[in-house]
Amino acid sequence: MIDEEQVEEALEKLWVCLEEKSNPDKITVEYMDKDQGIPLKILIQKGLIQKSGKKINFTTKGRNAAKLTIRRHRLSERLFNDIIDTGTADMEKAACQLEHVIKKDIEEKICQLLGHPETCPHGRQIPPGKCCLEAKRTREKFVVSLRNMKKGEKGVIAYLKTGDSKKLKKLMAMGILPGNAIVLDRIFPSVVFSVDYSQYAIDSDIAEAIFVRKFQERIYK
Repeated sequence: MIDEEQVEEALEKLWVCLEEKSNPDKITVEYMDKDQGIPLKILIQKGLIQKSGKKINFTTKGRNAAKLTIRRHRLSERLFNDIIDTGTADMEKAACQLEHVIKKDIEEKICQLLGHPETCPHGRQIPPGKCCLEAKRTREKFVVSLRNMKKGEKGVIAYLKTGDSKKLKKLMAMGILPGNAIVLDRIFPSVVFSVDYSQYAIDSDIAEAIFVRKFQERIYK
């Protein structure tokens, strides 16, 4: 029995070959029947692909479905690579599992959290979603490290990224947690910032581990 995951996996491989021009001539009826693990007729019945002789191409419906599947897979890779900090093998395995369960609203939240990334960890393009286009239109401030913010900018802590457990524990003990409001007060000689009603001073390397979803307005001139 063919399930949706098998269909999505086939669409991913087709996208890489047809849209990213990775050996597009290889995509033939014989290739699909032998290599994809899913009968060609299923994809045709679903209106996802069409054939002309021995050649195969996406339908509009199929291209849109493949684009969305690729987007979710590569966003999942960025999530596991950038935030959860998994190894390459674990990243690939986890991304393959997560992409099939991500819904539209969750996909957009992940994309916003990551700052609307343009490429996956392998350097391949992540197809932009509506949230990406809207962010560019409104000039939305993306998620950046505290070290890369400017004096007076404020926002909400999005996540902490550090492979050093001591740094992570230090930040958490200070109350530096995702969801907390933060304001950058000074950047030199040390990074000084405020969380709630408390002010802290840290080294720049620790500031690099704090990622903030910035607000557009500043509180200082």
